[in-house]
Amino acid sequence: MSAAHPSRRRLLLGAGSVAALSALPVAPARAAASSSGAQPPVPRPFGAQPSGTPRVTGLGPGNADFPLMSATLLGETLWIGSRNLAPAKVVGYHLPTGRVTATAVLPTGNFVQGSAGHGGALYLGVTDAPQAVNLYRFDPADGGVHALANVPGADVRDVAVAPDGVVYATGRQKGRAAGPGLYAYDPATGVVTEVASPAPGATQGRAVEATATHAYLGVGSNLAGGGGATLATLYAVDRVSGRAVDITPPDLVNDTIVRQIAVLGDDLLAVSTEGKPAHVAFLDPVTHAVLRSFAVPGTKSITNFQRLGDTVWFTSTERGIVWRYRLGAGTLEQLATPVPDGNSWGLGRIGDTLVGVTEGGTAWTLTTGTGAVTTRDLVEAGAPAEAQLGMSVAAHNGRVYVGGNGSVALHDLDAGTVHKLPVPGEAKDTVILDDETLYLGVYSSQGIWRYRPGSDEVPVQEAALPQEQNRPQVIRWDEENRLLLLGVQADTTGGGSFVTYRPGSGRPTVHVDPLGAEQLVRAVAAGRGQAFLGGDNARTTGPRGDLAAWDPVAGRELWRTGTDFGSGISSLVVHGPTLYGITVNGQAFAADLRTARRGRDGWTAPVIGARADLRAITSANPRLLVAAGRLYGISERTLFRLDPATLAATVLVQVDAEWYSGARVAVDDRGLLYTLRGRELIAVRDR
Repeated sequence: MSAAHPSRRRLLLGAGSVAALSALPVAPARAAASSSGAQPPVPRPFGAQPSGTPRVTGLGPGNADFPLMSATLLGETLWIGSRNLAPAKVVGYHLPTGRVTATAVLPTGNFVQGSAGHGGALYLGVTDAPQAVNLYRFDPADGGVHALANVPGADVRDVAVAPDGVVYATGRQKGRAAGPGLYAYDPATGVVTEVASPAPGATQGRAVEATATHAYLGVGSNLAGGGGATLATLYAVDRVSGRAVDITPPDLVNDTIVRQIAVLGDDLLAVSTEGKPAHVAFLDPVTHAVLRSFAVPGTKSITNFQRLGDTVWFTSTERGIVWRYRLGAGTLEQLATPVPDGNSWGLGRIGDTLVGVTEGGTAWTLTTGTGAVTTRDLVEAGAPAEAQLGMSVAAHNGRVYVGGNGSVALHDLDAGTVHKLPVPGEAKDTVILDDETLYLGVYSSQGIWRYRPGSDEVPVQEAALPQEQNRPQVIRWDEENRLLLLGVQADTTGGGSFVTYRPGSGRPTVHVDPLGAEQLVRAVAAGRGQAFLGGDNARTTGPRGDLAAWDPVAGRELWRTGTDFGSGISSLVVHGPTLYGITVNGQAFAADLRTARRGRDGWTAPVIGARADLRAITSANPRLLVAAGRLYGISERTLFRLDPATLAATVLVQVDAEWYSGARVAVDDRGLLYTLRGRELIAVRDR
C-alpha cells in the first residue's frame, strides 16, 4: 500500500484511536517510591506530561512460529520438540506425506531439548521446570503423554535409554556445588536416583548415552564459563557401582563442552564437542580406547550422528552442514548445507535418506546417493504457529521487528501483514538507522547482521565477531561518531567485550574484557562523543556493576568506577549531560557527566546523584529508553515513565510480558512505544 493511502491500522495508530483494533485494558498509572540524592542537571524539559490514560493497541503475536530444539525419528515420523512455546509441544512430521500428523502437549517446560526413542516410545526432558515434572514419556501409538519424574533442580538437556529401559538424564543445575549430575529413572520403580556427579567445576551436563554396562556423561561450561570452570570432559560411569572414570580423548580436552555422545552399533562410541574448532572422536565402547579423533574445520559445535556400515554422518549445529566420515579411509567430506546458517537439532536416517530439522522450524531431507535436498517449513506442513518468547524489538516508518528463535517477525503496519525473516540463532538486540537499515546482534557466535527493506531479501551477515564473544547483549547507534556499539557476553570464557563497527566496513573492532576478565558488557549507551559501558557477571559470585566511559574512535578507556548497588548494570541511556542507568535488579540512578573531568592524571568518574529503588515494579534485566524527550523503563512486569530529576516511576501499562532474557521497548518516528504484553506486540501512545 502506498504512503499516500496508508492502511486503516496505520491511521488508527497515528491518531491514537483503538476503536476498530484490539484495544487492551490499561492499569491505572501510579507512582513508585524513590529516594534521591543530588538531582542531575537536565538540559531541557523532557516534555509536558499530559494527563490521560495511555492508549494501548494490540498488534497480534510478536513472533509466531514453530521454533524447535530436538528431533528423534521413530519409524517414518520425525518427532520434533518445541522451543520457547507455552505450553511446550512435540509434533510428528510424517516423512512420506510431508505433513505434521500429530501434536502432543507437555504440561511443563520451555525447551523440549532431551529426546530419545526406545521401544516405540519417546522419552523427553524439558527445561524451566526444575521443581516440577521435567521427564516425560510419549507414546505415539495412542498419543499418550505420561509424566514420569522430576530430575532434581535441573534444566534437562539430554536423555538416553539403556537397553533394559532405564532412562538417564543430565542438564544444568544452577548454583549446585556438586556440579551437573547424572540421573537414572527406573521405570520399574518410578524412582529417580543420582548416579554420579563427577565434575563439580562444570556448569552443565550436555550429553548422555547408555549401554548395557555403562552410562556416559558429557559435561563442560558453555554457559557461565570462565573462572576455572571445567571444560569438555567425558565420563564412563559403571551402571552398577556408579564409579565414574574420565575417558576424555586427548584432542578434546581443551574444548568447551561435550555436545553429543552416540552409540553407533556395538563397536563404536561417537563423541563430539563445542570448540575452536569442534572435534569428533570415536571410541571402543568396551575398552574406551580412542580409535580416531579429528577436528572439523570451520565449525563451532558438532552433534547428531548416524551410521551405516563404514560411513558416519553428522551435522554442525551452528552452520547446518551435513558431513560424511569414512571410517576405513579416515576421510571427511562436506556433503551439503540443507538450510544455510540454520542451527541443526536432530538427525535421522531412512535407507539412504538423512532427515533433520533446523531451529527456525524447517525440516529437510538429503539423499546421500544423489545429493538431492528438500526442505519443508513446518508451519506450512501443519505445525502450530504460536507466539514464542520475544528476544528483541525495533520500530521505524511503519515497520516493527520482533526477534525470536531462528527468525525476526516483520510487522508491516501499512499492509497489515507479518513476514518471517530467517535469522540463524537469536537476534538478541536490534537497532534501526535513519536509512531504515536494521542491524542485529545475533547469538550464538553469529556476530552483526543487517537487513535493508527493499534491498535485502533476507537478513545477511555484516560482520563476524570472535567465536567466544558469542552473546550480544546490546547494540546501539552512536550518531556523532557514526558507529555501531555492541556489548557482548562470552559464555565460555567469562567476561565479554565492547565492540565498535562502522557500517559497511566489514571490520569490527573488538575490545575484549574492557571491564576485567569476569565482567560481561550488558549495557552500552552513546552520548557527548563517548560510549558508556555497564558491567554484569554471568556467575553468581565475582565483580559486577562497573561503569566506564570509552572513546570509541580512539579505542581507549577514559574513566571507570565501581558502583555500590550490589548488582550488575542492565541498561544505560544518555540525555544531555546526564547518564541514566538501571541495574539488573531494578535500581535506577543518574550521573552528571559534567562532573567527569579530565585532569593531568587522567579522567575522574562522574558523581552519581539521584537514585530510586524500583524493585517493587520491575523484574530482572529492566531497560531504559529516551523517547520524545521522555525517560521510559520497561521490565517484564511493567512499562513505566521516570521523572528525570527524582527518578520516581509512574507505571503506564502492566505488561506481564514474556521475554527470553529481559524485556525490551522501542520507539518509532511518531513517538509510539512498542513492546510485548504477554507474548503479544502492543503499541503504546503515552498521552
